[in-house]
Amino acid sequence: MAAEKTRPLDVVVPRSEGDIIIRQFQCRDAAQVHAMLIEGLVYGPESPRNVALRRNLSSPISCLAYTGFGLGAACFMRQNYIFRIGGAALCLAAATLFICVRRSITKMFLDFCASARKTDMANIPKSYEVPLPLNDVQPFPPQGPGGFWVAAIESPNQKTSEVVGYVGADYHANTDPSSAELRRMIVSMRLRRRGIGSLLISAVIAHAQSLAPLLETLELETTEFQPGPRKLYEKHGFSFVGTRVIRMPLFQVTVLRFRRKVFTDEQ
Repeated sequence: MAAEKTRPLDVVVPRSEGDIIIRQFQCRDAAQVHAMLIEGLVYGPESPRNVALRRNLSSPISCLAYTGFGLGAACFMRQNYIFRIGGAALCLAAATLFICVRRSITKMFLDFCASARKTDMANIPKSYEVPLPLNDVQPFPPQGPGGFWVAAIESPNQKTSEVVGYVGADYHANTDPSSAELRRMIVSMRLRRRGIGSLLISAVIAHAQSLAPLLETLELETTEFQPGPRKLYEKHGFSFVGTRVIRMPLFQVTVLRFRRKVFTDEQ
């Protein structure tokens, strides 16, 4: 018999500056959600883009650029005019290669964010089947297999709601009707390692378990440039199942795929 649709309860974690509440996305969250996407993936100090840029410093193509620049500099120091011209050209070519690779890395992450905002994150309630009331008087409709959870610091005194993390569960991400995919997992840079990521993942797992046997597995993808989230996923029972490679002219990204049963053997 199909599981009855229910709306998951909010999770409240008391804090001095306001309670952290794990709840479903609301339309008023959209601007903060979009801002956190580009902060978390591109400009934050621990963002995948910055991790990729740091690793790029010791990559083979960067080492080739260093070597070319060094040889060019050595030639430029020679007294021979031809050597000096050739050395300058080699230095310029090496520096151009180095800069182009790093710009391509930044562009890849910016394009990813732009694509997300044009696709599933353009209309989060529709893409993730988030139940929204027709007006302020009506209650929330029941929750289906999808959803988009946000972690928000709610301050009743100041009547503010600051989004500090989120994750979506996409029921239509693959062809398996018994599986949902976790997507767009982001936690605010200033509040990482505070357990917010665990609260978000636990909320999705609890929701999936409430819908069993409709949902049997949860899947997700992350990149080689996100070692922290990978440890978090493994902590919550996700197992590595494979990789795929996104290739660009001067750069490539390895994408790691993880999966877990909605109910593990211990549960």
